[in-house]
Amino acid sequence: MSTVNTNGLARCPVLSSERLTLQAIRKEDLATIADLLSDYETVWMLTYAPWPYTIQETTLWINHVNNMCMLGVGCFWGIHDRKNTFIGTAGLSIFPGHEKAELHYWLGKAYWGQGYGTEITHRIIDYTFVDLKLNRLEVNHMSRNIRSQRVIEKCGFKLEGTLRSYVKRFGQFEDVKIYSQLRKEYEIQHG
Repeated sequence: MSTVNTNGLARCPVLSSERLTLQAIRKEDLATIADLLSDYETVWMLTYAPWPYTIQETTLWINHVNNMCMLGVGCFWGIHDRKNTFIGTAGLSIFPGHEKAELHYWLGKAYWGQGYGTEITHRIIDYTFVDLKLNRLEVNHMSRNIRSQRVIEKCGFKLEGTLRSYVKRFGQFEDVKIYSQLRKEYEIQHG
């Protein structure tokens, strides 16, 4: 069970699934994150990450997500495989007053297509509804990111709509699809 303050989270717990472990992001992860996000194809699939992705960008992002956790409005983890290899990140932006969160995740390109996205998304869904007892979990992806769409749909999220020309990525406006899952839907699925 998580420690929760009046704003939401007070700390990011370690979470585990069959093949993966989620640990709070640390300064030691800086170089690995920057290295994984130096791949254009990986960043091209993400809604907001800049490219090239530098150590300075990574430092700013780590400071930002750690501050979110301290304020109780977010929790971001490094995703580690069985060999303790850092393979990506996952996180929640938490909106305590609305009892909802937004899920974020990405994996380094070498780890695509191995079921890791689905596995970690299921684990975070459990954490959101069982431990945090939130009512709603949202997730989105750029319409062209079919891999994320498959993960999101496989994990039981419902499409709410398409936000047309929602972000501008690399000089091009992109549509973004938004999905949600409600706690009552989760409870029906998990008896």
